[in-house]
Amino acid sequence: MKINNDLVFEINGKVVSHDKVNEWEFKRMVAVHKMLKKMEGAKFSPNFDKWIKDKKIDAIRSDILRVKMQLGIDRMRSELKSRTNLADAISKFSNILTNKRKFSMTEIVIPNTNLTPSELLDRIVEIMMVNNDKHLEINLNTNPDHYVLQEVADNIQEVLETTGGSPLPTHFYAHYNDEENLKSSFDTKFEVQAPGTARLEDGTIIGGVRHQVGRDKNGLRFRALVEFPAVLPNYMIKAHQLHLACEFGHWISSALDERNFNS
Repeated sequence: MKINNDLVFEINGKVVSHDKVNEWEFKRMVAVHKMLKKMEGAKFSPNFDKWIKDKKIDAIRSDILRVKMQLGIDRMRSELKSRTNLADAISKFSNILTNKRKFSMTEIVIPNTNLTPSELLDRIVEIMMVNNDKHLEINLNTNPDHYVLQEVADNIQEVLETTGGSPLPTHFYAHYNDEENLKSSFDTKFEVQAPGTARLEDGTIIGGVRHQVGRDKNGLRFRALVEFPAVLPNYMIKAHQLHLACEFGHWISSALDERNFNS
């Protein structure tokens, strides 16, 4: 699954090239490969090291997905538990220190599409929240740092991922349409939104999201916005902007592909 070449990435008001997003994804693939290969049952292609050397990003992406699907989300969740427990404890402590937030935000322009803002957001939410094998493959493949992405109750998504520049993966639950303690607000230049809180398993709020879609000339503009505790260093907030570009570049590309919605 490649990112649609027509998409335009903007971070801090400046256009970011596809090459920069791909380079970030490649670096994270290398890091994720090192983590996954330690897991029992993980068997990468004998060509993987050569693909890394030659930066064959499509082949690397496909093989990482194959290994993740082979391992299964239950195995990956179990294997990463000690790391996520530590990360979750840090998140809880950060939440105690302050209730202020920093925003990590990336915008993506989708030119020349016939989809409305509501239709695009509905398609993204369907891929993210409706559990089936096709959607699981897409969700794990949108970002090398994704390990678990599945709906566990109405409007609640289990997420196990490594965010931005974090050294540890985090395990949390995205509660969509829940705006408790969100610090961001809906920007009226957009038409639709998907807000939500990020909670640990015990219900502790550690952040949130407010994704928005509106019209932009002959196309659409998507804003991905994530709220983090303000105590996190700025480099992590900035690194997550490329995380967002990567994952939503892939999610939007999948949402534009009619084959994913034809029965």
